[in-house]
Amino acid sequence: MKPLYKRTKKDVALVPQTINNTNVTGKYFDMSGHRKALFTALIGAIAATKTVKLEVLQATDATGTGAKGIPSDAGQTATATVTANTKVTEMTITLASVSAADTVKINGLTFTAHANTTTASKREFKIDGDDTADAAALATLINDDTYGVPGVTATASAAVITLKSTVPGETVITVSDQSATITPATTQAMAFVEVDVSSLDIANGYQYLAAKVTSTANGIVGVDLNRGDGRFETDQKVGAYASV
Repeated sequence: MKPLYKRTKKDVALVPQTINNTNVTGKYFDMSGHRKALFTALIGAIAATKTVKLEVLQATDATGTGAKGIPSDAGQTATATVTANTKVTEMTITLASVSAADTVKINGLTFTAHANTTTASKREFKIDGDDTADAAALATLINDDTYGVPGVTATASAAVITLKSTVPGETVITVSDQSATITPATTQAMAFVEVDVSSLDIANGYQYLAAKVTSTANGIVGVDLNRGDGRFETDQKVGAYASV
């Protein structure tokens, strides 16, 4: 079977960089030899309430002449926005002197602190130790086969719990309605926008695409581009590679 790197054309649409409450647009890529483009934003830490938006713009040449949304700026449909702590790839929960009856909601399931007892069926975790012990108790409950969070694995280190998809890419994570003693933080997130050339203004010469990232946060974002359904085998050049 033909190697994957010969079936899709991979490019860096936006070099990973810190985007501090502003927007950045990457290079424009010619779609004349391909039918589909998949832009994937790889997002680092996002502070609470902040957002990162990925858009795809179309233009008539590689310099971005006449750049606009798809199909237009006003009617832009080629866009996807990630909000901190909502449907993210990886995040943490930090415990600080949690009290009985304090709560946190993870993917719609509410976990409640109890003074001295863990009861899985009630999703109650004990807090009769220090922050490290409390975090370990909550992490164990999150991992419970029956009453835990489906598709999510929790790992505790000191007072910090890291939440990840058990099978990468199959589950996203949302933490909400937490008490003041429980602090969530996004560490990784993804968003993608796929574009078919039939959506472009081809009649007016629009056949170039670029990624635009708008962030209200202050974190690192990069964008990967895969162009597929090419008319010819991909000619991919990189500094180093292996195919096994």
